[in-house]
Amino acid sequence: MAGGPPTPRSARRSTTRALLQVAAFAALQVIVIVVLTPVLGRLAAWFPPVYALVACTQTFLLFAARRFTGLTWGATLAAGITALVCAPFTPLGWLLAVPLLTAGVLFDLVRRAAQRRRWTERRDSLVSGVVVGGALFAVSLPVMSAEHLGPVILGLTLLARVVATAAGALLSARLVRQLERVGVSRSVSAR
Repeated sequence: MAGGPPTPRSARRSTTRALLQVAAFAALQVIVIVVLTPVLGRLAAWFPPVYALVACTQTFLLFAARRFTGLTWGATLAAGITALVCAPFTPLGWLLAVPLLTAGVLFDLVRRAAQRRRWTERRDSLVSGVVVGGALFAVSLPVMSAEHLGPVILGLTLLARVVATAAGALLSARLVRQLERVGVSRSVSAR
């Protein structure tokens, strides 16, 4: 019965597949973070606005995990897995969990609001940029050096975070469409 209601066994299989897909996105995110950490560390010390533009690479696949699987807390789960695996391999260690989990939780909440209100992809991405990017900017303030705390640098860094996060959210939606186009099937109906 292909068209009937899902059986408990098929629902379990679908959930297991979705969790494995989240883990796959998290694994790719781990690779990106570990490879880019040395470069991002230098950029942050040199000029925080440039770092903020490039740092969207640290959350892009978390967003894609949520969009692709449709799991309500998919980005948060992907962020948790990423933080667990990355912590031993990055200079930030467990502190990396703070921005990752912040981004994951907030993106999941924005996606929930977007689904309820039926936002367009652009609006969803813009709100994600403002909410997630603004929060990531706030999380980064305590670790910014005193020489970078001037109003111009702070303003440019905030703007760069918002723009980069919005772009990452939009690119994650495009990645999901490309995966579907090449035949990668979703585990559950993505919302």
